[in-house]
Amino acid sequence: MAMSSKETNPIGIVGAGTMGTGIAQVVASAGWPVILFDIEQTLVDQAFVNIQNRLASLVDKGRITLEQANEWQERISTTTALDDLENCDLIIESVVEAFDTKVKVLQSIGDVAPSAIIATNTSSLPVSKLGAESKHADRIIGMHFFNPAPAMQLVEIVRGKDTSKEAIQRATLLAEAWDKTVVLVSDTPGFIVNRISKPFYLESWRIIEDGIASVDMIDETLQSLGEFRIGPFLLTDMIGQDISVASTRSIWERLGRPNRLAPIKKQESLIARGNLGRKTGCGAYAHDDRDNRVPAVIIETQELELSNQLEEAINTFCLEATCISGSMLEKYIFSRVLVGIINEAMWAITEGVASAKDVDTAMKLGMNFPLGPIEWSQRIGLNNVHALLTSLNKTVVDNRFLAPPFDTVSAN
Repeated sequence: MAMSSKETNPIGIVGAGTMGTGIAQVVASAGWPVILFDIEQTLVDQAFVNIQNRLASLVDKGRITLEQANEWQERISTTTALDDLENCDLIIESVVEAFDTKVKVLQSIGDVAPSAIIATNTSSLPVSKLGAESKHADRIIGMHFFNPAPAMQLVEIVRGKDTSKEAIQRATLLAEAWDKTVVLVSDTPGFIVNRISKPFYLESWRIIEDGIASVDMIDETLQSLGEFRIGPFLLTDMIGQDISVASTRSIWERLGRPNRLAPIKKQESLIARGNLGRKTGCGAYAHDDRDNRVPAVIIETQELELSNQLEEAINTFCLEATCISGSMLEKYIFSRVLVGIINEAMWAITEGVASAKDVDTAMKLGMNFPLGPIEWSQRIGLNNVHALLTSLNKTVVDNRFLAPPFDTVSAN
């Protein structure tokens, strides 16, 4: 595809919410004309104002010039007539995350724009099913941008069962021309990032359920020993505990309910009480409006008892996994969570979700992990990872630390 198409063919975006306007900004700033569609004039007007404000703020911060801001803005036009998208090269659907709604929208897009590639920005729905139901399966791909789209480098490109090679290639070329890093993912629950990040949250919640450590201690340990930018409890409070649980449940159900990814009763009980995180003032922490917080999940902690074998496996693992020293309890928390993430990454690669290289890239860019899980496992040594998984598996009844056959995971 000649990249000169940016002079002629606009990119269509359907859905003028946070994600849609963020993607519009990405595309316009890279030099492409954008047509932003929504069903009501008030929605597109508001979206345009939001984009103006965002660009003005970038000018204030000295990130872009006033000329750039004006140029980007001029490339974005808005419409409430879907027919205006008929000559678009690529149309990105970014409407509410509901299967039936997306099918209707994708079908309408395909009908008005017979030659466009149609991308869905779904984070959790099966692209093959969306394609089949909307009758344009060969042109439909997943293009999962992360929020906020202008700042997040990663795009997961998802190939549906019937997606044409050409659609994948053109979408990849475009995303890369917009200065995004693309990872190619097969159409499986949670794609790469949402699935492989699950143990980061789930094992942390299970440590709470086991009465081993408090919310703030787990967050602080993972930030210090793991150099994770933010701890799992604060992160789920920011995302919304309800959204976190819904995503866990969906991935767990669709993968056939593996014990590794089972939902957590303690997290679900927060939602039953309406404690959804920062948006309700309380979740894993109680938050005030000055950004102070105190743990709101109170547990009775008990003494950590480890077998010699497990203690040795943890020490060996931590020696290579981190440069920061910690107490036995801190090393236990860090190694249990990290080895859960590495194990999930190995399962995903074994199942053909993505290559090891793309898994590592996705976790570093999509979750800000300091290292990719496979990179981390090579630094630690696969035999040391295996030894820790085997020792931890003896401490649980659900067999969730079982590793995939090791010869199926290569670093490529």
